[in-house]
Amino acid sequence: MLKQPYQGESQQQMPELFSYINKILSQKKLIFLFPSVLEKQFVAKRAAESQAFINTGRYLLIVLFLVIVANVTFFFKDIVLDNNYQIIKETYIPLSAAIVFILFSPFIKIVRHNFYYFMAPCAVFVLHHIIFLSLRYENDYSDLVIYHLMMAIILMAFGLRFVLPLFVAILVVSGVVSTVYANWIGLHINYIKFSNYYILYCCVVVALTAISEWHERLAFLQGLLLDHHSEELVKLNKELDRIAHEDALTGIANRRSFDELARKEWDRALRDKQPLTLLLIDVDFFKRFNDYYGHSAGDDCLRKIGQTLRAAVLRSSDIVARYGGEEFVILLPSTKAAGGIEVAQRMIEAVDALKIAHQQSDVVPHVSISVGVITMIATPNLDVANLVHQADVALYKAKEIGRHRYVTYDELLP
Repeated sequence: MLKQPYQGESQQQMPELFSYINKILSQKKLIFLFPSVLEKQFVAKRAAESQAFINTGRYLLIVLFLVIVANVTFFFKDIVLDNNYQIIKETYIPLSAAIVFILFSPFIKIVRHNFYYFMAPCAVFVLHHIIFLSLRYENDYSDLVIYHLMMAIILMAFGLRFVLPLFVAILVVSGVVSTVYANWIGLHINYIKFSNYYILYCCVVVALTAISEWHERLAFLQGLLLDHHSEELVKLNKELDRIAHEDALTGIANRRSFDELARKEWDRALRDKQPLTLLLIDVDFFKRFNDYYGHSAGDDCLRKIGQTLRAAVLRSSDIVARYGGEEFVILLPSTKAAGGIEVAQRMIEAVDALKIAHQQSDVVPHVSISVGVITMIATPNLDVANLVHQADVALYKAKEIGRHRYVTYDELLP
């Protein structure tokens, strides 16, 4: 129901919140009210469960009410028909309207979002009318109404699922209003009978409700902890997956990630008969750079080159990865040879634009790269290894003829 069980709590408040939850779960005190944020969520949860109960049993409850009305009409026709249907007009029609409103309340948006603000007055209204009937009559009809009153209290306790303080308030207000009204119109009240069938019965139901709610509150806290631990586990798994597929130095995909993605792209290219282009990139004279400037500068150089290469690709489907050492690889799905050449040239220019000084280079006074390019149509008798091998052959040729350039594998073919 609640996608974010701690909604409304800042990150700074989270440790305090979970400290409170762990304290309550360990002590298991008879606590019925949470701090305001948790209490609102607990009440919202119970309101949602109550609406689900109403939706499930709506028509069964309507049939039950109609059976009760028919039973009363059949066995106590004289009371029902007395004074020109007075009891029907004053009691059963208003009761029917209130019960219909309760049963169809989940369909009304404003009621759904403010459930207990509407249900509490309705509950008082229903209980008042039934209590008043039990006070008004002293014969068998009064006993029948008492049974109906008991059913109504049970349904409110475990169907509408009022939290305990609100439920107690509803019972007290209903009882007080009914007895005051009965006294005001001059009815004689048998308080011994009333205290047994209403006050004592309410105390029993309240006790059962309190026990049930106590367990629900503990379960609610345990659910929050479970959700929190599940979220933390998901975050941890995502972080572990990121670490497993990301190069720690450059922040781009690592060799393992490239191998997995390249196999998927090869299978897709094989299915769709689309070309795959691969660029294998080597940093020119990188060993000399490391020896001259130090390993820290070398790491910083590779980090900048990796980020630059990733930024220079134009499509989210293009894969940029560190292949190993000072080698990088770029896989371009659904890309023809001309597109691969264009990307290779752009990569060379992007690294040149970094202007990382390299006094030990034989080609230019800054860090540069050489690129081997291969474009291939996937066929069943080949695989990604063939693609990488041919790009490596082209890269070797680029380094052989002077570096700081790209060479396509097609150029090497007779």
